Amino acid sequence: MQEPGKKPVIFVFSTAYHPFIGGAEVAIEQVAKRLKNEFDFLILTSRMRKDLLKREVRDEGVVVRVGFGNRFDKFLLPILGIRAAYKFKKNKTKIILWGMDLSFGALAGALFKFLNTKIPFVVTLQYGYGDERVARGRFGIINLMFRFMLQEADRVTAISSYLLDLARRYGYIGSEALIHNGVDLEKFTRSSDRVPRRMTGQNPTIITVSRLVPKNGVDVLIRAFAELKKDIPDIKLHIIGDGPERGALQLLTTNHKLQTSVEFFGNIPYDELPKYLSEADVFVRPSRSEGMGNAFVEALAAGVPIIGTPVGGILDIIKDHLTVSGRATGLFAKVDDPKDLAEKIKTLLKNKELAAQIVANGRKMVEERFSWDKIARNYAEVFNHEININKRILIVTGIFPPEIGGPATYSKILLDELPKNGFGVAVATYGVSKKLPWFVRHALFGLRVFLMAIHHDILYAQDAVNSGVVCAISAFVWRKKLIIKVVGDYAWEQGVQRFGVKEVLDDFLNKKYSFKVELLRKVEKFVANRADKIIVPSEYLKSVVEKWGVRGEKIRVIYNAFDFKSVGHQLRRPTSKLIISAGRLVPWKGFGTLIEIMPEILKEVPETRLVIIGDGPEREKLELQITNYKLQKTVILTGNLFREKVLEYLAAADVFVLNTAYEGFSHQILEAMAIGVPIVTTDSGGNPELIENGKEGFLVKFNDKDGLKKKILEILKNPEIAGKLGEAASQKSREFSKERMIEKITRILT
Repeated sequence: MQEPGKKPVIFVFSTAYHPFIGGAEVAIEQVAKRLKNEFDFLILTSRMRKDLLKREVRDEGVVVRVGFGNRFDKFLLPILGIRAAYKFKKNKTKIILWGMDLSFGALAGALFKFLNTKIPFVVTLQYGYGDERVARGRFGIINLMFRFMLQEADRVTAISSYLLDLARRYGYIGSEALIHNGVDLEKFTRSSDRVPRRMTGQNPTIITVSRLVPKNGVDVLIRAFAELKKDIPDIKLHIIGDGPERGALQLLTTNHKLQTSVEFFGNIPYDELPKYLSEADVFVRPSRSEGMGNAFVEALAAGVPIIGTPVGGILDIIKDHLTVSGRATGLFAKVDDPKDLAEKIKTLLKNKELAAQIVANGRKMVEERFSWDKIARNYAEVFNHEININKRILIVTGIFPPEIGGPATYSKILLDELPKNGFGVAVATYGVSKKLPWFVRHALFGLRVFLMAIHHDILYAQDAVNSGVVCAISAFVWRKKLIIKVVGDYAWEQGVQRFGVKEVLDDFLNKKYSFKVELLRKVEKFVANRADKIIVPSEYLKSVVEKWGVRGEKIRVIYNAFDFKSVGHQLRRPTSKLIISAGRLVPWKGFGTLIEIMPEILKEVPETRLVIIGDGPEREKLELQITNYKLQKTVILTGNLFREKVLEYLAAADVFVLNTAYEGFSHQILEAMAIGVPIVTTDSGGNPELIENGKEGFLVKFNDKDGLKKKILEILKNPEIAGKLGEAASQKSREFSKERMIEKITRILT
């Protein structure tokens, strides 16, 4: 426990708070009550009503309400909330900003973070209004607000898997946590001991607890209820909650002549909710969208079987009996389908065994996953981690999973592992901007990196040009440390693709070329010399960077690592042999030569198939080559695949081939080695540091057709040789452990 007055202070930014109650407000209250001995909570919110105190001391913390006491106060919160936060910031040594939901409150928190870059900012997503509103709501303002909040966030938590995925789709790549909302088990357990109406011979009762807005589908429930009345005349419907749709829903009830059977209770005190739930037979909310749906969890805790729709965060709660027999926690009804909903309600009213099973399974799930005590501890871990961050690292990369390639895989490992060593980590990549024209894409990417750099101590660029230039500028302006990861020579790569360079890299380094190529060389050298440290994945690449004119003592060799995960089912057909190659489809990868030798391989091993994984500028050329050789059935270009699928292909392979003119340090080779696939590659670049010829695989010259064909056939025809190579490769791959790589990187970062 902290000393009195020395506890960290959490500034909670929430658009609404008590007496306005929803899932977000309940979460703040329940978490703050349980953590008040570790943290002080200052809750900054909109006043909304003139009879509410501007400052109120509650059990969970201090509530500060800003505004003039009307419904427009929430629009002023980003300004008035920041002003109030500055008043309380004085003399506070440790502060955490906690923005709740995609709201004006969280926007205020993001703006305060922008103005106070060293204060950690945690965003909790509780949004339930669906993708369309995020994308286009308020004329696109919600979209921009969301992206700004995510850009400023040091950590994102969400109450459902759906909302975490939503954050990723809007460009967030950083520390994250799935923390559901919870339920007061003791309070709702007491209510679950009551006997529902159907067991006492009274009218069967359906209940919904919903804000009366279109997304919650209460209109669908009323129409379904009209269908139910035809078969169950004495059935009742209780609607708990209020909202702008109440008048329309009451009119709908009147039109269906249901006034005596449907009762609108409006908002009720939260403490009374268990009593209402305990009197019901079935809880229903036919949502059109849902962030999580805490009302479902509360109903299960109270012993009421539930029906929802398969949208948003409800998928984290309901497991339908049709898909998990014996382990159901609810039933799914189709979205916007009153008849289907009516049938599902009938099912639970008639099938008492299924209803009891749902209640039992649901109660167990609530105890395991939705206890406020456990949830509060999860938030405490998040807050404590953010307070005790060693340094904040911004990883800047052109590609990130699901794209394949060394920088993507490497960046993902850093994102997963560095936080375990006390670092805060975020990733900046092109993301959705890749769909835009190149000049717009680069401008937006540069602006994003420049703004994100403000909040970080170290910029970690994954190449010397595309990522390196903007990082070098940002590091200079904001006075940040700069680390560059060099995995190749960008000037040479662009020279081969665009400017007529024919030489391999070793020859390229000793010659002069056109103005454009030489300009790229100068850019590489400038960025490399601006860096505080340069990391390369092989001794070969260290020699390359030294030839740029960079001092050797600035360069650190840290081999890449392979984070092996179990691979799923294999794709190999029982009668076929499978050759796998992977990488960006560029000239120096030599995929065309593999296609060219396939007819000769097929003559000796007819059942062979070649699969090339990846995409790039050479794709059309390779597709034409496949057609010209009439190999459409035996050579497959998959395009980019998720990493898990790449690993499945590797696990099914008889041989992995990489015919490359240059390779700094091949992550594809390392992955194949770890899985135990025999390898044929070239003696170019850093490959000999991974493969000893004849021991872990075979090394040949780039585009050596006879050499490639001979070694591939030797492996395909000789299972004993293939087995020995694969076993040796797997054994050597253990030298390139993730733990060793992270340990060496951590030393540099600290």
